[in-house]
Amino acid sequence: MAVKLTKTLVEGLEPSTKDIVKWDSEVKGFGVKVTKKGTKSYFVYYRTTSGQQRRPSIGRHGTFTVEQARKIARQWLAEVALGKDISAIRQNDRQAETVNQLAQRYLKDYAEIHKKPRSIQTDKANIENHVIPLIGKMKVKDVTRADIERLKLDIREGKTARRLSAKPRGRRQIRGGEGIANRVLALLSKMFGCAIDWNLRTDNPAMGIKKFRENKKDRFLSEAEIGRLLEALDTADREPKELPAATAGIRLLLFTGLRVGEIVNLDWQHVDIARGTIFLPDSKTGSRLVPLNSMALDVLKGLYRDQQSGLVLESSAAGKPIALTRPWYRIRESAEIDKTATLHSLRHTFASHSVMTGQSLAQAGSLLGHKSAQTTMRYAHHLLEAQRQYSEQTGDVFRRIAGKSADQT
Repeated sequence: MAVKLTKTLVEGLEPSTKDIVKWDSEVKGFGVKVTKKGTKSYFVYYRTTSGQQRRPSIGRHGTFTVEQARKIARQWLAEVALGKDISAIRQNDRQAETVNQLAQRYLKDYAEIHKKPRSIQTDKANIENHVIPLIGKMKVKDVTRADIERLKLDIREGKTARRLSAKPRGRRQIRGGEGIANRVLALLSKMFGCAIDWNLRTDNPAMGIKKFRENKKDRFLSEAEIGRLLEALDTADREPKELPAATAGIRLLLFTGLRVGEIVNLDWQHVDIARGTIFLPDSKTGSRLVPLNSMALDVLKGLYRDQQSGLVLESSAAGKPIALTRPWYRIRESAEIDKTATLHSLRHTFASHSVMTGQSLAQAGSLLGHKSAQTTMRYAHHLLEAQRQYSEQTGDVFRRIAGKSADQT
């Protein structure tokens, strides 16, 4: 017999040798169950459109009041009347993939197949350090544009930034900031693109989210700074303060304009001393052959020991590539170069001075391995200055001619 369920009635129900069910007289299908151990839980009973019986639990008494449970029961039964199966929906919700699970699937089924090792490593770090702490527990289907916008701001404000001491050689810093936020946005856009392909949702909440505007870091070394840098490298070799592979690596970055990853992972099998070339089988923009100037070639000759293969710049741990960041900090300080100059600034230095010596943007872009001409356009102002000098030289010719004409008259 159905009765109006109240707090007094429910709390007065005593456990028996079997489960007890009391039905509510106000909402048909709403009831409370008391187990043999005395646990009291609210539930809803209904039949699906195909006639199957369902009895999903709303929750325990105490967690929910009678009125709260009755309100939920009304909502669920209203949806049942529209043909929905609440039990199936709730089961799907429980089984729905989380962002954490999507991230692991993305790494395994997409990144490891389509991306390069260094890019995979970066993706893993951004997932571990930023994505999982902020939205990892959310269901993929529940993530909204507002969630992504909030994540972007949280990373910019440094909410995921921290320092770790897990590394044997000291502390590791996880940074926030606008640049990192932009990288994570690009990663999430790809992850949710995969989620669409895998039928986990129908839209991409990260698509179209406006990124932060980043200042281009085009810092390059002046001739005076280059002179001090080369002197500091020579001093480090003489004393010696650094591993020969470290000073050689910094010189090669300056003399070739190659990316840091391309230099530290360079293998002897791709170096042709006789022809003066380096072959990059898997650079950022695809495979390419790089011609070496005599300065770069001299560095490689100094390292060459008749090897057919193996890393050109090997660290003190055999078979491991040299890490250049810390040596660069020490060399940079010794050379009295400010901290705005990074290892990547050596690439900008090579490019800027190439253009200032008269190379066209197309030639400079080819040397640097730029895929897009737009990337090389950042050096256009150097080309303009070089062209201005050539124009002045031509003007001097006219000036001399004009002077001769004046003398003749």
